Amino acid sequence: MTERSDRARGVAPYDLASAAHDYSPWEGPPRRTVLLCTHPRSGSTLLGEALYFAGGLGCPLEYFHAGFRPSFARRWNAPDYDSLSAAVRRHRTSPDGTLGVKLFWRDIEEIARDADPALERFANLPPSEAPVGYYATLAKHVARLFPNPQFVHLWREDRLRQAVSAVLAVETGRWRSIPGAIREDAFVTPAFDADRIERIMSYSDFCHGHFRNLFVAMGATPHALSYEALTADYDTSVRAVLRHLGSDAEPRAPRMRRQADDTSEAMVLRYLRERAAPVRSTG
Repeated sequence: MTERSDRARGVAPYDLASAAHDYSPWEGPPRRTVLLCTHPRSGSTLLGEALYFAGGLGCPLEYFHAGFRPSFARRWNAPDYDSLSAAVRRHRTSPDGTLGVKLFWRDIEEIARDADPALERFANLPPSEAPVGYYATLAKHVARLFPNPQFVHLWREDRLRQAVSAVLAVETGRWRSIPGAIREDAFVTPAFDADRIERIMSYSDFCHGHFRNLFVAMGATPHALSYEALTADYDTSVRAVLRHLGSDAEPRAPRMRRQADDTSEAMVLRYLRERAAPVRSTG
């Protein structure tokens, strides 16, 4: 999701990214960091809002991702990663000392390469070929920016529908649907492109493979959750995440609406017809 696409369409930016949702200034490092590790179109906004509205778990947004980072950098006068990290800690650490951050794999690599440009040589290496030392180095950068991390790993089993959702979101600028917060304009359906869909599916596998390798390198056992489980039984899934993070809060009803519709399903069915084989999840 990007704030830039909202502005381009003349739509109010995502409300949780505004100054109105900053916490009172926090001094020093957070006591812990909740890291929501995920990939676009996996229900991360739905889960992130559930954690935020439960209270005490921060406000997990893409502070370090290309879509949101420029806006936060301008607002907090934080032009580089170190100053942005300090600003995120100051303005987005909840009163009990918890910082919540949503991370895509690209974010972790960009943060690390900014501090150590030599890591560029590992760019685009598939998880099966990346050396163990690479993840050890990334782990140091994660620990540097995100003290005492607790991990939630959210992924989507249906990679095809995830990819189609990504295509539609990028082309239409509709990254989320919140009644009263987003203007629902008519839009033209993007052209069908099977190769593009397959590239997106492959990249999802690439990113989650790297996430799993990083968890091993950090000795971390994340709370693992699929989009399908989250949407099939929202209350049970969110409650389990809350308990994993030490919260006894009960889930609040989500304010977001499901975006899948006849347009996205038609694109899914066309892909299956033309490629003549179902797409299976890699888990």
